[in-house]
Amino acid sequence: MKSKIKNIILALFFATLTTQTFSQELLPTLNALTIAPDARSASMGDAGTATSADVNSQHWNASKYIFLQQNGGVGLSYTPWLKSATSDIYITYLSGFYKYSKNESISASLRFFSLGNIDFYTDNYEFLQTARPNEFAFDVSYARRLGKNMSGAITFRYINSTKISIQNTVPAIEHTSNIAADIAFFYQKPVNFSFAPKSELAFGATISNLGTKVNVSDSIDYFLPMNIKFGARITFNFDNVHFLSPVIEFYKSLVPSNYKYGNSSVLSAAAHGITSDLSKIIWILGAEYSYKNQIYFRAGYHHESKAIGNNSYITFGAGIKYKNLDFAASYLFVTDNRNTLLDNTYRLSIAIAFGNSRNNWYDYDL
Repeated sequence: MKSKIKNIILALFFATLTTQTFSQELLPTLNALTIAPDARSASMGDAGTATSADVNSQHWNASKYIFLQQNGGVGLSYTPWLKSATSDIYITYLSGFYKYSKNESISASLRFFSLGNIDFYTDNYEFLQTARPNEFAFDVSYARRLGKNMSGAITFRYINSTKISIQNTVPAIEHTSNIAADIAFFYQKPVNFSFAPKSELAFGATISNLGTKVNVSDSIDYFLPMNIKFGARITFNFDNVHFLSPVIEFYKSLVPSNYKYGNSSVLSAAAHGITSDLSKIIWILGAEYSYKNQIYFRAGYHHESKAIGNNSYITFGAGIKYKNLDFAASYLFVTDNRNTLLDNTYRLSIAIAFGNSRNNWYDYDL
């Protein structure tokens, strides 16, 4: 039964790729690049722009790597997606970084999004064929320290997606390629409180997926899921044993909802998207508690307005660190009684870091 439900959902989805509809909120594969791939950030409501640096910073803000204590690391994450409808849609995410100097780093990631098997039938319910659509994105980033407390990064992305269209009732399957870029900044500064010495204040900002348009048909091109994010965090260090990090983040799509901007250049559309449709800003609240930087508990709330889907949800998760090995898990549930496929989503991540370590990132000399 779940397989039939999945086929109906995905068949309807791919049918939208051949329509003249301009709105991109209904195109899940285009938006797959924005899905949180790792368990740590997912457990904080999908906040990651200003959280402390980790191996999976590649997806959220590659400039954070400069402030990591280790010199390198590799991480792997797995997410069963829409699991209430099917068991063969999933996202895997492999990331890694290397700091070849105290002021510079390179990083890369590979995201694979599988939509499982889709069976196509004629109008008379005669079987035609099975398709196995997928999407993968390969990223490479360069980050550099711009000052003792600030860093910046640029990311280049190659995207390969399956495109399915119906031609004379027969599905035509091909692959399309696109390139995109991200720009990221991160600011982190030590602050002192009487009750929490050696704490941290951080801000992060990114603009993501500025790239070539996705060709849907001979007459229709769609923008990639361009977006802008801004986040802030403060980490309270209680006697080097208990750490508490509340975080707030704001997210806005830069894809124009007004059809007249459909033929605009990517930069013009993105510039318009920054100031338009301000009611569609997503906001996120999250927090992470750490005991001796070894045991972690996390929670978050992700809020979307009705204008962009109303997919508000609560998340929570936990993590454990043993030496340089990190394991994290997260869980998501919706906050109302709507029957949404996002409900009960979980993620698993494992990462290992290596190289020299300092007690505090701000011990580094420029």
